This record gives sequence, structure tokens and C-alpha cells, in this order.
Amino acid sequence: MPCVHVDPARSNDELRKLLYDGHLIIKTNLPSVSKFVEFTRHELAAAFAPHDPQHVHEALGPAEIAAILAVWKPRFIHDETSKALTRAITIEAGFDPERTHFDVPKPRSAYPVGHLTTGIAFAFPWHRDTWYGASQAQINWWFPIWEPKPDNAMAFDLPSFDRAVPNDSHKLNYYQTNKERLNAAQYVKSDPRPRPAAQNWHPASEFIPILSPGAILLFSGSQLHKTIPNTSGLSRYSVDFRTIDRPDVEAGVGAPALDVHCTGTALRDFVGVASGLRIDENLARQVEGAPPPDDAILVFDAEPLKQSSGISKSTA
Repeated sequence: MPCVHVDPARSNDELRKLLYDGHLIIKTNLPSVSKFVEFTRHELAAAFAPHDPQHVHEALGPAEIAAILAVWKPRFIHDETSKALTRAITIEAGFDPERTHFDVPKPRSAYPVGHLTTGIAFAFPWHRDTWYGASQAQINWWFPIWEPKPDNAMAFDLPSFDRAVPNDSHKLNYYQTNKERLNAAQYVKSDPRPRPAAQNWHPASEFIPILSPGAILLFSGSQLHKTIPNTSGLSRYSVDFRTIDRPDVEAGVGAPALDVHCTGTALRDFVGVASGLRIDENLARQVEGAPPPDDAILVFDAEPLKQSSGISKSTA
């Protein structure tokens, strides 16, 4: 049965092995996580001024919030401070910067039920990230900006980590998803895009970690997890990013792959912590098993000030 390890004194290799085996790890002593929390609070306050970010849903409608997030989220994601803090966190956690690759940090928002829960603030049902094109070696890093509540946090189905679960991941083509992501803010009332989810899934129990701001949770991209419907009365904010260990990907090391049916790979999104270079195209094609279609959008690119033509097929 998977366990939760708090500040384990383990090597990088041992930490990855724990995560690939379905365990969760919580780190409470990484200075850059606290810095990232403060930076994000400042950014949210500026974005929603003069409203309190945790109560902004009481003042603004779903379309108004979606419009603000559509401008703020890409700017935050690509901010050099965001990327520098992401790199610093992985190094402070003991991950080797020469072999670790990361993707850009993503700010998440979970608004109360009945408000904005689609599109740019989508509330994810039970899913694995591997159903969205993630590598079996992917490690997810998640931390809250304000302390979450049991009714607005994230839940895990830990016993199902190494069990096949009925799902509709066959509907997702990662490259098509990249084409559609720039329009996420327009989906205020409903979202027609494929969102892989477990089918008719009702776990016997759910594990809900409640982290204090400044702590960070690490878990495998193969973990079955979901966004808890927010009935807390507060808007919840968090930041997450992902890492992969390049030698593990090359060797085919990672968590079990039991029920993944999607098309495409997210590997090309990752850049070296030390080098800043993307994963080698030959490695991405080796993992995928076949070259992607000529019209595939291999890497999503939504840097500030770019228009829809700014989506890039390049892996440079």
C-alpha cells in the first residue's frame, strides 16, 4: 500500500523509486517553495485588484474571471522568476540538475461550485496525467498558495495506482490538445475538448492531503487523482510543475503503464534544469514509437503578446 513520506532522507534515485512505486512525498523545508508562494500571492493580488483573490468570485462573474486569467496565466507561466524558482526547488529537493528536465509551472484555480469550473479553471475528474500524454517517468510537484480545505483540495485514489481503471483516454490526441489550449478562456459554461477521465469510477476511499503554504507534494504522473468540487466558499489557488529524469526515460524506467490509450507525448515540453535545452527529438520519437503527423503541434506555446499563430511546432 502506498505511503506518505514527509521530508525523507533519501537519495535522488531512492526518491524517484518511491514515487514510481506509488508513494507520495511531502517536502516542508525547501526555501524556494516559500518564495514561490509569496511571489504568486503578489501576482494574484495584482491581477485581481482591488478584490481579494480568495473571494474574487463574490465580486466578479465567471466570464470576467476567465478574461483576467487568460491574460495573467501565460504571463505568470513564462515569467523568468517562475522558471528560476522551479529550477531552484528541484535542486533544493536533491534532484540532479544535469539529468532532470522540467516543464513550465502552471498556476491552478478552483472556484466554488456554480462559478467558473470549466475551460481555463477546469475542475479535473478522476484521471492520471499519463492519460494526457505524460511519460511514465513524470513526477508532479504541487503546492498551495493559501491553505486548502478538505472541500476544495485534491484527492487521490492510492490503492488504484497499479490497477487498470476504465477510462476514455483514447479520445485524447496530445497534439490536437495543443491546438486547442489557446482558446481555453472562451469555455466559461462548458468545455467540449476531450478530457480523459475514469469511467463510472467510485473509489472505496479517498486520500486528501492538506498542505500548509510552503510545503510541496511530489507524486507520480500515474497517480489517480481529481479536483475536489469546491464547496468551501473560498477560491483555491495552487501551482504545479512536472519533472522527468532523462536517463530513466531513456531506460524505460518509471511507474506502471496499465491503462494508457492516448496519442502523442508531452516529452517535448521539458527542458533541462541546468542546460535549458529541450528533450532530444530522437528520444521523444523513440518513446512515442512513430513519427508524429506533419501537421502536429508538438509544443504548446502561449507566451505573452503572442497571437494564435504563436503556437509552435518547433522543438527548439
